[in-house]
Amino acid sequence: MNILALGIAICLSIFIGLFWLHHSAYNRNLSSTVVKNNSRVTKGVSKAVNVELDEFNGLATAHYPFGMSVIVLIFSISIYASGGHFQGWDQGRVDDNVDYLVAANITKGRMQVEQQPQDERALMALAQSYAEGGLYADSVGTLTQLISLVGNDAELLGMKATSMYYRDTRTFGPETKQVIDTALSIQSDELHTRMLLATDAYLNGEYAIAIEHWQILLTNQSQPFNRQSITNAIIKAEFQLDEVNQ
Repeated sequence: MNILALGIAICLSIFIGLFWLHHSAYNRNLSSTVVKNNSRVTKGVSKAVNVELDEFNGLATAHYPFGMSVIVLIFSISIYASGGHFQGWDQGRVDDNVDYLVAANITKGRMQVEQQPQDERALMALAQSYAEGGLYADSVGTLTQLISLVGNDAELLGMKATSMYYRDTRTFGPETKQVIDTALSIQSDELHTRMLLATDAYLNGEYAIAIEHWQILLTNQSQPFNRQSITNAIIKAEFQLDEVNQ
């Protein structure tokens, strides 16, 4: 289950519950006040005074809190749906409908590469934009061009292998395996390569292999990454492995 969605649901439930409790308490206090005022008026006159409760009933109706609850719920769901979610972080797919911001970056990157085809930074930025937009084939082509300029680099090879993997619908073809072997021969704990291998192993239920790749990655001191997230991934994989072995 998506932890973020569960947390939002719990918070919304608490908020709406407190809102209804407050409204109920307000109605009880208002009802008590009206009754007391009615009693005071009827004591001073000979005829009973009928208090018109139409206005009170209008305030006491459940339409107001119900409507507010629906509005809050719809607004929260809309924000969550439009803002995205964390689930699916490991499900790279080709996206033909590229987000307009990513498309703008791709267009800008193409123009820069056309003007400066030997610019390493421009090629790197364009390759990353292609990958962000799900255009993995274009990302592979751009990274190949960059590698031809700078030579075999472990990080670039790891990025290329990752784009090739998703380009080929999450499979390791012979060419991709060769790129991976080359990257690991240069740097055995390269970030992108080990993350790719660990993610694929985890998704295929090979938890021990995934743990091994992540543990090797933690020895990497040359590339910045979130070490706590890797540690958490190892703990989760160990839990899954224990479940399988039981």
